[in-house]
Amino acid sequence: MKIMRALALGLGQPSNYFDAVLQPSPYPRVKIIRYPAQPVSGGTPQGLGLHHDSGLLSFILQDSVGGLQVASGEHLVDVTPRAGAYIMNLGEMLQMATNGYLRATPHRVVSPAAGKERISVAYFFNPRLNAVFDQIPLPSELSTKSSGGQNRDPSDPVFKIFGANTLKIRMCAHPDVTQKFYADVDLKQV
Repeated sequence: MKIMRALALGLGQPSNYFDAVLQPSPYPRVKIIRYPAQPVSGGTPQGLGLHHDSGLLSFILQDSVGGLQVASGEHLVDVTPRAGAYIMNLGEMLQMATNGYLRATPHRVVSPAAGKERISVAYFFNPRLNAVFDQIPLPSELSTKSSGGQNRDPSDPVFKIFGANTLKIRMCAHPDVTQKFYADVDLKQV
């Protein structure tokens, strides 16, 4: 909440600007993620593909193995693990709310080399599932630097309702489950 209040102030809003989408109860999640080692032969370095998170903020605690990469311009940069340090990524709802002044952080994870495994803990600070994100009335010095709230890939839309955005991410991440149970769901109608 302190970070959200600081962001609100930095965006020219009252510190409690985001409280309405976070109350009465936000939708936080914690995941402990194990990335098994690549096989000695015939393996793939793919641990988790390039993506951005659907919510507000994500905090990632890595072990010493590493593997997290974030996009910086057109390049992927390794995030060197530091004991006790968290990586903070911005999510798509902040991108939508700021009309692209703040951008969701593209990131991925490369699987560890043979003989090692990677463990990370991710905390996703999200709004209520039914929270709607209209554009924040940014000060002119910020709004002129806004690049639009949508992702650069038109096949990956950002929805104004957080729950629809979460459903999009889950359906894309689990196509087999989507085909079996949600084949009739059209995200364009959500």
